[in-house]
Amino acid sequence: MFGLNWLKSSVPAGRTQKEKAGIQFLASLLVCYPEIHAARYEPKQETLTMDFLLKGDILQEKFEHFAKLLDESITTYHVLQDGLSIEFSLSGESYGDSMAVLHIMRDVFSIKRGELTLMADLFLDFFDDRLVVDDHEPGTLAEDFLDMQSEILDQILSQVSELHLRSRMVGIREGDRVVVYDR
Repeated sequence: MFGLNWLKSSVPAGRTQKEKAGIQFLASLLVCYPEIHAARYEPKQETLTMDFLLKGDILQEKFEHFAKLLDESITTYHVLQDGLSIEFSLSGESYGDSMAVLHIMRDVFSIKRGELTLMADLFLDFFDDRLVVDDHEPGTLAEDFLDMQSEILDQILSQVSELHLRSRMVGIREGDRVVVYDR
């Protein structure tokens, strides 16, 4: 289980505090947002890529409609919250008629918790039951565990510009677990 004092706690042999923070960041992100299937951090570009998994194929017209909705929503959120103009990219691929993956790539320094919640809500509303959501969603987790992960995510998001994470990492859902790998 993850602790709240992650920045002050002792670090396992071979791990720096920054590596531990990066691992905790991706793990907490996936625990708090069961709509996100996987997340990748790229230190050179300082970007976070979040993958959303859909059942079935996605038509180009529907993809473009969702891209416009997402862009307008995130732009409006940031104009109202902090006056920032942010950039992100949305891409996707289909795997036959059975599955599609949509990727949102975003700089990690200006991402906000409200924006993450907005993205998750837009995916849920737009794609409804086609969006693959982890069975262990927030309502089924122990409340204290979810609260702890939520606090950790908030802490890391508020300090991410100071952390300068150096490791490439990927967090994925594997069965009923969240696993984070250094790449």
